[in-house]
Amino acid sequence: MKIQKTYGIYLFSFALIWAFWLQITAKPSQPKPNPKEEIWFLSPPETLSLPNFKVIDTRSYLSRFKNKIPNGIVLSWEDLSLTDAPFRGKLLNEDKIQKKLSVLGISPNDWLVVLGDRKNGWGEEGRLVWSLREVGYHQSFWYDGSDISLLNILKQRKQLKTNSNQSSVSFLQKENILSQKTNITKEEIKRDLGLGTYQILDTREVREFNGSTPYGEVRGGHIPGAKSLYYQNLLDDTGKIKSKEQVEKTLSKLGISPTKPIIAYCTGGVRSAFVVGILRSYGYNAYNYSGSMWEWSSFPDLPLEK
Repeated sequence: MKIQKTYGIYLFSFALIWAFWLQITAKPSQPKPNPKEEIWFLSPPETLSLPNFKVIDTRSYLSRFKNKIPNGIVLSWEDLSLTDAPFRGKLLNEDKIQKKLSVLGISPNDWLVVLGDRKNGWGEEGRLVWSLREVGYHQSFWYDGSDISLLNILKQRKQLKTNSNQSSVSFLQKENILSQKTNITKEEIKRDLGLGTYQILDTREVREFNGSTPYGEVRGGHIPGAKSLYYQNLLDDTGKIKSKEQVEKTLSKLGISPTKPIIAYCTGGVRSAFVVGILRSYGYNAYNYSGSMWEWSSFPDLPLEK
């Protein structure tokens, strides 16, 4: 009898230790820490100082027509994503993405600058940079400036015959651009939902957060516990990204702590990828749910609040 009791205590203790181990090793509850702020977007002066780079143009047709970027590679976030419901918005297989990029003359060793429509867009430039980094194209950044200013940079480099092939520039260090994978699945979110081990940001419009479905969600509402932060609230009146101090102040008002991992989502992982890039640049441990509401709302067993 004493042996059985001792054995039972042993099993119970082992189960507790095992459960604790699973919790502390689970992603995203305990992701790898960010030793330094990562760099996801570049200012005009930073872009000017880059080695030879290729421009990926994710602007609308009208914007590309008005201000054509010489040798710009036209690519949209949809080109690297699934298209069929309920998984529209999730990334294609890594091999397929790499083949598509290879056809366009893009290699993992290239310096890539992605141009978007800023306040007139949906954060496509951030989503494209996020997609590229997820499949190993780490020297990818989006341009935090206007298309006119980027055109001027390209003209200036041409006039100066800037053909630098230097391997690095002063403000970029290897640890600032080699980021861990930041894609989160619905299974991971569901597993840890309600445990309070991470924070959730809904980067859609307030009306979407409150239940409207203007972009094809099957059900309306938001993931339980999510805080509403429309992605454009991180931009100033000119469409440039706000400073670290301004972003920290915005997040603090929402009760978002810099010491706990963050999961961002939207409708199809576009606006949220843009926010993730900003947050990781400012030292937050942020992750993108690429499936977002197109996927989450399609599964009746996944909870929503209004």
